[in-house]
Amino acid sequence: MRPSLSRDASDTGRRHSLLQQSKLLSIRLSNAGKRPSLSRGHAHEKDSITSSHHRLSTGPVNNNPRRSLMVKKPNTAHGTRVPILNDHNDKFENMTLQDFEIGKILGKGKFGKVYCVKHRETGLICALKAMEKKEIVQYTIQKQFRREVEIQGSFKHKNLTQLYGFFYDEKRVYLLMEYVYYGELYKFLKNNGPLNETLASYFVYQMANALDYMHSKNILHRDIKPENILIGFNNTIKLTDFGWSVYNEDGQKRKTLCGTIDYLSPELIKSREYNNKVDVWALGVLTYELLVGSPPFEEDTKEMTYRRILRCDLKFPLNVSPQARDLIVRLLQFEPSKRIPLSEVKSHAWIANNRGSWTDL
Repeated sequence: MRPSLSRDASDTGRRHSLLQQSKLLSIRLSNAGKRPSLSRGHAHEKDSITSSHHRLSTGPVNNNPRRSLMVKKPNTAHGTRVPILNDHNDKFENMTLQDFEIGKILGKGKFGKVYCVKHRETGLICALKAMEKKEIVQYTIQKQFRREVEIQGSFKHKNLTQLYGFFYDEKRVYLLMEYVYYGELYKFLKNNGPLNETLASYFVYQMANALDYMHSKNILHRDIKPENILIGFNNTIKLTDFGWSVYNEDGQKRKTLCGTIDYLSPELIKSREYNNKVDVWALGVLTYELLVGSPPFEEDTKEMTYRRILRCDLKFPLNVSPQARDLIVRLLQFEPSKRIPLSEVKSHAWIANNRGSWTDL
């Protein structure tokens, strides 16, 4: 995993229905006890989420991710229940950890692990993100967590992972999310190398669709990278991890430095105010990495990487087509206002000329 900058909770956002639910959680977090030391030595708890629950047995995956969860009667002995949204966001259902069989770890982050789980009653396969309450308090990310729940819960788009809801017990908070079968794009690139231009163009088109949707709702993602993109069936990709996401209403400028070093835009590095064009820049970096196998400005040190970013120092291998180069150059413009709009990305010649071959993938 490439290095990321530490997150903060300084930004505030619009309050929707999911946020009202998450406010209940902040009360529990405030009573989580004294903040532990900065040492994060929890080795003795590493697999505690699975120790008292049956592990997910191997077998065919339920390929109907839009199946609704069924209502179960509350059982407060298993922890505090919080409403869980179904895929139509028109019903609330109550869940605890005992309602799931716990499977393998899908991924790990600074603030938690993501597991593959199966809902016992319906057989629905989901992704469950488990976060330690004391770490949420220790790193003062309560507001950020509420915002992440609120933002992801508001999405309804095929290229954005769906949040079904959340629940919590004495030690942890759990986000129940859509399971995406083939996992991280980062791991796919690591195991298989760069993509051909047909598949890369299809992925870039889908990413432009997802970002266009987010920006239409005045939301910035701010952490686009292959680690945060999942691959589903039929080469459908889904953007995930909205911990950095923030509202950007009325075209206001942001100032918080955040993201992953290789994907930072010039205005972020120079600590200037920025807007949704930071996501457009990141899409340019992603497009290059899909075709080449590494980010365009990658160097041995952070300082060297920053210098190349500020110079827009692009170097293309011979195998990258002229049309792909043109799109990347137009995405990676130093001045944010000069970056190609997402609507034009979707109709760019490189996309248009490869579109006819997408059905053959």
